[in-house]
Amino acid sequence: HNTASSSASININSSKETVTQVIYRNNGHPFRPQDWARLRKIAEGNPDETKVGAFGVGAYTMFSICEEPLVVSGKRGEEEAMAFFWKGDGLWTKTGKAPPGIVNISATLSNEKDENNWTSFILPSRDPYPLPDLVEFGQFLTAALTFTQCLANIKVYVNQTLQLDINKTILESHTIATPKASSWWKNDGALISSSTGMFVLGKGSDLTQTSVQMTVSLRKDVSNPDSAMETSTVRARYASAMVKTKIPPDVEKRIIRVTKKNPPKELTVQIFLDAANHDEDDESLTIKRNTKFNLNKLANIGTKQSMASKITDSFSPTPGSGRIFIGFRTSQTTGFGVHLAAPLMPTVEREAIDFVDPALREFNSSLLEVAGILMRLALEHEMNRIGMLWEENAEERKQWEISREEEKRKQKEKDESNTKSGGNAAAASSGAKDTDNDNDSIAGSLFGFASYMARGFKSTVVEAIKTVPEILGEDDETTELLNPRDDRPLSMEERDAIVLMKAFCARPSTPDDLVGQYLAKGFSRCLPSQTPPVLTMDGVVRGKDARLCHHGLEAFGVPNVVRRVVHENAKEYHSMVAGCPRLNINDLIMSLREQVLEEAMLIRFLKWWPKF
Repeated sequence: HNTASSSASININSSKETVTQVIYRNNGHPFRPQDWARLRKIAEGNPDETKVGAFGVGAYTMFSICEEPLVVSGKRGEEEAMAFFWKGDGLWTKTGKAPPGIVNISATLSNEKDENNWTSFILPSRDPYPLPDLVEFGQFLTAALTFTQCLANIKVYVNQTLQLDINKTILESHTIATPKASSWWKNDGALISSSTGMFVLGKGSDLTQTSVQMTVSLRKDVSNPDSAMETSTVRARYASAMVKTKIPPDVEKRIIRVTKKNPPKELTVQIFLDAANHDEDDESLTIKRNTKFNLNKLANIGTKQSMASKITDSFSPTPGSGRIFIGFRTSQTTGFGVHLAAPLMPTVEREAIDFVDPALREFNSSLLEVAGILMRLALEHEMNRIGMLWEENAEERKQWEISREEEKRKQKEKDESNTKSGGNAAAASSGAKDTDNDNDSIAGSLFGFASYMARGFKSTVVEAIKTVPEILGEDDETTELLNPRDDRPLSMEERDAIVLMKAFCARPSTPDDLVGQYLAKGFSRCLPSQTPPVLTMDGVVRGKDARLCHHGLEAFGVPNVVRRVVHENAKEYHSMVAGCPRLNINDLIMSLREQVLEEAMLIRFLKWWPKF
């Protein structure tokens, strides 16, 4: 019930750090006669085929903390109430017009100007229990808001004082294009149906991507109502698809027999792609040139994390840890860094997907396969967007390279001047400057890593410092020839691509590995003749057309090479998912046929060849 509610609040009454009563409210449609009747018969559950509720499991949770709950609902001034009470071992109900005192408790919360028609669940504690930790409670509520279509705001009060405020705001929404076959005789278009034909993805407006912003405000001191609220914000990308169902009659009958309701004629599948800190005051999100980054600041980033940011940080899944949502989050992982919400048929306790019953197994496996198809389409769409941004910002990267080359030229001239002077002091000064340059280049390489740390990612960017000569144990020239220095800071497009690709670095799903297998089946079936896209130094290309850095071959202008730092941060994606091959000598030969090496590059080639 009340899927149309846009706002909910939780008012906790406490005494000496223990909870004595909780009032849960939402501003959805007031209860209708049929809703009151269904509430009276809890075990019958929700017969609506478009809802995931079954067997009254949700309603029964009231009795886990409360002996005799009270429900109040109705238009302002016309509220009705239903009280539950026990006679011996029997549970009884009593209905009628809500008394004025009860109406005030359930509706006002010290806000007389509130015009909402609230539905309230008043739950006096059976046994007083500890006041929940608001950070952990906020993480739970944020997870609950992940896939809500209408509910966008949750407020938590403790003794009438606002302590926690969570808001979800839609920023933009657009259609995901379905790749079509390049010609009528080629089978290279996207497959959008499950292998059983039971589910078919919609097209056009039925297939969308939405960007949302989640804002969390949390009072710093719960015991002090006058303390300030601290705020943290993240943004996230969702993909959503309307799915048509074509369930065989014999399977449909068996599903009805088990679930006691008809399977849906159409349903919605949603995936959550990622979340990132987008605080405009966070300078680490701005790409700067020639910035000497303070490594001590990097080490201290984690210690300055606010309580509100601990809540928003939990919003994004790490690789392999995405969860299945069947209404609420379950303990089942997807095996990807992607959350999935779909009306899968769960077991009675709603913590696992039912793969035991043959009919439900067929339904669930086919639906997971379609979800895998949606994941692939969302990946294609996002990488295409990143590719367009990469082309638009080509001039910015070019200017950085020009600036870098100019710095190198000036440094070389200064070094030559110091060498000619022959003075010990000059030599010492030159040595000190060289050390600073090494630190500068390391800091530049680490810039993207620091940005991710500041943005709160749990799975951070691998340090590009691995390419530094001291780590490799080679002399400087050999190291530079076989591992060309690349100290350009990560661009925003590269950071987005890394986050996206890391989300698709698969792990076995737990506790049931079948979930990941069915998702992977749909992912691979969607575009079977095309490898997933990757971001190279020349833009976004298919994995089979990209090349991974190898023994310095990348220095000679070979096209479509993946930057080493990008590859380091999503190795499994490049190697296992996209199938990117390493550079080889044939790639170099083909590239050299199409270009004329300048003097500096020719000298580098002659030095490099014996070492290769």
